[in-house]
Amino acid sequence: MSRDYDVVIIGAGMVGASLACALAPSGLRIAVVEAVTLKNDQQPSYDDRGLTLSLSSKRILEHIGVWENVLPAVNPIKKIHVSEQGRFGFMHLDAAQTDKDELGHVVVARSLGQALHKQMLSYENITLICPAELKCFKQSEAGMSVELSHAGHSELITAGLLVGADGSQSLVRRLAAINTKEHDFKQTAIVANVSTQKPNLATAFERFTHHGPVALLPIDKNRSVLVFTVAAEDAVRYMSMTEKQFIEAVETEFGRRLGKLEHIGQRRSYPIIFIEAVEQYKQQLILLGNAAHSIHPNSAQGFNLGLRDVSGLAECVFAAIEKGVDVDDISILENYIKLRLPDQQRVMRFTNRLASSFYNKNPLLIPARNLAMLMLDTMPAVKETFIQQAMGIAGLQPRVVRGQQI
Repeated sequence: MSRDYDVVIIGAGMVGASLACALAPSGLRIAVVEAVTLKNDQQPSYDDRGLTLSLSSKRILEHIGVWENVLPAVNPIKKIHVSEQGRFGFMHLDAAQTDKDELGHVVVARSLGQALHKQMLSYENITLICPAELKCFKQSEAGMSVELSHAGHSELITAGLLVGADGSQSLVRRLAAINTKEHDFKQTAIVANVSTQKPNLATAFERFTHHGPVALLPIDKNRSVLVFTVAAEDAVRYMSMTEKQFIEAVETEFGRRLGKLEHIGQRRSYPIIFIEAVEQYKQQLILLGNAAHSIHPNSAQGFNLGLRDVSGLAECVFAAIEKGVDVDDISILENYIKLRLPDQQRVMRFTNRLASSFYNKNPLLIPARNLAMLMLDTMPAVKETFIQQAMGIAGLQPRVVRGQQI
């Protein structure tokens, strides 16, 4: 029985749009369903957050034809400085000490979103259904039957594979009755663009404080993205501060390593909650990105992990097509999990342990974690392993991440 599309992706955020671009060269008929008009500033995936892009993400964005378009809005990270407020431990990473030109890049989410959408809409075999909302879905002889609310009426479409790329509060996940493991860190990340008195010299700073990490990510010579993590119960107070009051609060925690903070743009807040789907797939259905795993932002790995998942799923789909296997075959999703689960588990363990270690008030842990940072800073072999993992190129990875073609 014929179907309308081979793949239907719910969510045109960065993960959903990236997957559409990654799959498009296969010739599959792809539909992307998005509830918010793409030019609407309220599209939650495309705001003023600064995204740290690892080397793995750069390779994937190059492969799907997006990197060149977003390059004017990208700033390299040449150095990374990590410290703990009021403690002796610190870690310093420098691209000059590696065989890489940079340790990563920073891009404003809105700029990356525009580049992804431009590329996505350039493919004739991608149909954008927007604004439209998912109502329900069920398996049928034609494949996955998906009901949408579109243009004021219900619309029924069929697909071989349904992808839930609709964020941490995924409706696809809920309708599929997939349970989650969750942990509320009781923290809120406040994000804003800031101008600094001194140039950042392409350096990313992260300082761990008693209430969460404070990070400055370079997006221009004297401009950085601030990620200021506070206790959830204090978030409203920080958000309601005047600019002067907020600058004073940030400088108290971060210091004046970059001189005075001269201006802070619009502040946005994001609650930090760990979410892991107990199952990532069912017959003809797969969860990607934050729908599958939402992690703590303390190591800036969330989007990079999601992008590697995109590349892994695309690789498994292309391999199936070469063998004459239909996109609705569950073996594709089984192979995807075998490829991606080790990396996912490693990153989730690392971010959760980092969070629990730095916000644990046990006095015995304080010298231990500071000593660990100093050891990491002074042991080249250990530092190189850490850098490889931070770049997303360590261990079993999709072929594109390893610099190969699919």
